Amino acid sequence: MNARWSWLVWLAVWPLTAVAEDMFLRTGETLTNVVVLRYDGKGYFIRHDGGDVKISYKAVLPELREYYKKQASYLTPEQKGAEAEDPPGPDDLATRSGRIYRNVVVKQVDDYAVYFQHDGGSARVYFSDIPDKAARDKYRTAPPVAPDVPPGTNDLVASDGQVFRNVEIRRVEPDGLTFRHDGGVTKLRFPALSEELQKKYEYDPKAAAKYQRDLAAEKKRLKDEEAVRRALNKFEPQEDPGVAVPIEVVSLKSFKLPNGEYRIIFGVQNLTDKMLAVRGIPYDSGGKALMGGKRFKVPPKARVEDMDVVVPMMAPKELRVYCGTFQTNRLLRW
Repeated sequence: MNARWSWLVWLAVWPLTAVAEDMFLRTGETLTNVVVLRYDGKGYFIRHDGGDVKISYKAVLPELREYYKKQASYLTPEQKGAEAEDPPGPDDLATRSGRIYRNVVVKQVDDYAVYFQHDGGSARVYFSDIPDKAARDKYRTAPPVAPDVPPGTNDLVASDGQVFRNVEIRRVEPDGLTFRHDGGVTKLRFPALSEELQKKYEYDPKAAAKYQRDLAAEKKRLKDEEAVRRALNKFEPQEDPGVAVPIEVVSLKSFKLPNGEYRIIFGVQNLTDKMLAVRGIPYDSGGKALMGGKRFKVPPKARVEDMDVVVPMMAPKELRVYCGTFQTNRLLRW
């Protein structure tokens, strides 16, 4: 395999394999193999080679704070149990949506919006999105702060004017560049870069759009697999029915619906004198669950019909019906 093709293969598989990375703290300490589990109003909950810890926002370089938030695996501040975010200070900007930008430094002001740098990078906010009139007036008249030192040969100037110092390109992807700089690590998509850089790295908008769609599809696949795993883990254990075969699938029908969904209708006979819980889960031809399935209750010695499971977009190969440790499989026809 030549160097060009090996590079392309590496680009294709990198998003699937890079599940952890290093975190650089302002103290100079480096935490290895970091996975951001969640975050709240004060910091990140992470897992790394040294164990599980909480890292405050102040310990992280300002330009990396938003980046690490985006790496959170599951929980976000909007979910139950999160701590409230600190109210905005005199140098912060709050928008109508509730977003708070910390330590704002104005870079450009036009008739309708203000562009600024903040702890998480840079942003542009329309004046209509600022609810407080005093804050609107403040930013309308704020003098822009220009960079102290003109950009050098190792610096990168984004299309919005933001300057990144001492840039080292670390990764080239179809939709943008990831680079290390004095403020940490940043990824910018090609539309935010100069035409010179777009041409140098052979930016193709169609290839970039396809790459982003593929990443989104892979992210959704991983999310669906996690949902299935959680659903299976939540399957409630029950008392041993006392027989080797507690249930029997007595009917099975499958239909392709006009909207592209696939519906499975089945019936189960309870062969015991106890109330049983069963779960029907559809699987593809590779033996992978397509969803968490549905849970049903079957009274003692009863036959329950019209249990249904609907699968979007993909025709399942088989239905597996679980009852405690017992499992029975049924092939599906469409």
